[in-house]
Amino acid sequence: MGAQMMRMGGDDDRKHSKSPRFFLDRLAWYRARLLSMSTREIVYRSSEWAKQQYSRPLSRGWDSIKPIGPLGSLSGITDRISDCEPDLAALIERESQSIRSGKFRLLGAHWPNPGVMPPSLDFWHIDPDDDKPFPQQDMYCFDIAFRHGVETREVKRIWELGRLQFLVPLAAHAALTNNQDDAELVIALLRSWMEGNPPFRGLNWSSGIELALRIISVALSLSMIGPECLDKKTHEEALRFFFAHVDWIRRFPSLHSSANNHRIAELAGIIMGTTMVPAFPDADDLRKASWRDLLVEIDRQIYPDGVGAEQAPSYTAFAIELFLLASSVYGVKPGLPIGTVNRLSAWAEHSLWLMDTNSRMPMIGDCDDCRAVATIQAPEPRYVASIVSAVAGHIGRPELAPCARDPSIRDVLLRSAGTFSRQRAGLRMFPMGGYSVIRGSGDAPPVLIFDHGPVGYLSIAAHGHADTLAVWLSIGNQPIFVDAGTYLYHSSRALRDAFRGTAIHNTLTLNDMPSSRPSGPFNWATKANAHCVALESGSSTRLIAEHDGYVLLFGLRHRRTVDFDGASQITITDELLGPSDGREVAVSFLLDPLCEARLEGDEGVVISRAGCPLARLITAGPQKVRIAKGDFSSNLGWVSPSFSVRVSANQILLEGTLEQPSIVTINLLR
Repeated sequence: MGAQMMRMGGDDDRKHSKSPRFFLDRLAWYRARLLSMSTREIVYRSSEWAKQQYSRPLSRGWDSIKPIGPLGSLSGITDRISDCEPDLAALIERESQSIRSGKFRLLGAHWPNPGVMPPSLDFWHIDPDDDKPFPQQDMYCFDIAFRHGVETREVKRIWELGRLQFLVPLAAHAALTNNQDDAELVIALLRSWMEGNPPFRGLNWSSGIELALRIISVALSLSMIGPECLDKKTHEEALRFFFAHVDWIRRFPSLHSSANNHRIAELAGIIMGTTMVPAFPDADDLRKASWRDLLVEIDRQIYPDGVGAEQAPSYTAFAIELFLLASSVYGVKPGLPIGTVNRLSAWAEHSLWLMDTNSRMPMIGDCDDCRAVATIQAPEPRYVASIVSAVAGHIGRPELAPCARDPSIRDVLLRSAGTFSRQRAGLRMFPMGGYSVIRGSGDAPPVLIFDHGPVGYLSIAAHGHADTLAVWLSIGNQPIFVDAGTYLYHSSRALRDAFRGTAIHNTLTLNDMPSSRPSGPFNWATKANAHCVALESGSSTRLIAEHDGYVLLFGLRHRRTVDFDGASQITITDELLGPSDGREVAVSFLLDPLCEARLEGDEGVVISRAGCPLARLITAGPQKVRIAKGDFSSNLGWVSPSFSVRVSANQILLEGTLEQPSIVTINLLR
């Protein structure tokens, strides 16, 4: 993004917070959120606000935190790190060198090199887009209206740095090499962060998930170094750190419409935090209650068929990574409940069905590069595969391991399984989550995914996209029809809406309207309801599904039929059911950025990579075919492979009036 977007800093942010536009945006946000809440939640939010105001006097600085008892440790961490393979050890070495050099690159952005390590206190609040610090760093955390601003700052980047995940490879390197300088730098960085972020003041204290991830990073890092190596001052500071974080999460849990992956992170953070400070008030009871709640949340957030309820595979993987970390720390005996094992197994199986032969998943729904344990600062394209491997190892089912994964510190922490070469083939429907997958066979099998499920989880479906009845296609390890990704959250409402809107997904858009209409960065005014109408399986597979996202505005239902012989030919038929004259549509197929599209006559498109044909798309009309390519004058033809990064891509569009069914045939050429 960088220079593509306007940024405001310092006084500009304060002026913006007093502008009429800001207050209108804030009112609109509250209205949209209230419309999604039940009466019970509205009552809860009112009491939560009162509790936030009552807790304001607690933000008096670190000296006001009065911890008691010893500093604990996550047992066995150092031994596990010592077992890492040479390729992982080399990765840890490279990453620790970057940290020592002051190189921070997260979420597609470069931070200014601080020059000295640890950095100055302002460094923890810098927005790397303009190298200016967030101006409200000393404000009571719940007074910062970051949820309501539009065209302001991408606060997720400030949060990302504040998760302190870069401490883990640095501490791992210290443990592997007995490097005292690295161990001292871990402590110095933690102390610097604490000095720059006094308790409950500033953006880094405003969201429970951020506190939880920071607990995990610091707990792992100090356990690798060894609490016995800390001097008395550092010991006292670490106690204060954990006491403050656990207490704040406990006071302000994410419940009701926000009880998604945020809640799982908070519960995992409490379990790890109270393990580090066992004398925290009622620590044992708090840890037991958090574990019980975690088991409940896993059942809620993974459907019995294995699909994540958030409709965002990377977010479900993130939630499961958090759960596995908590499980490894909690020490479940004799093992996980059978129901939980079944959910985790079903999720791993579902993920394997959606992966290509390189173990990559489509970026369905939001994908903002969240991880509980980060070995490298760069995104992990095979993050979901890494968590599938961790599940396979954790529950003792190596046959659920993916065919490939990248090395990670989490592999040794969670005792991940290796790889497993067997590929799935045939048809598999996931009825509760709303996906059907047809996989071919051979060395480079085609994989076709069809979405006929809900938009997302809970009333706000915060991380879902308006992609109902979309398809995704890969051939072997080459994605063909892909998801646009996420790009960003806060700094541009137009781009946030565009990347989760219908027009950039592989489905039909009616009259330039999305099938589900957003009402904020994480809210929806309306949500399409979809269902599978019919499934016919024989020599080829036919799937028919429809949704009601256009009924309210236009009185029309979108029905899509997908026929696939499982080898070389796919036919996609789109219809609008109902009496209406407003039928201007665009049927979209967004290509992987490595693929090119070339018009072939009036009705065909050849899809290729590096001059090698992959597929031929032919339309029987009546729509006209054109190819859009991402440029800054349009929101079409873009793919965001990782958060805040976008690259231009070819997008095939069939546009026109849809009175008769639109029929598209895709012939696979390899």
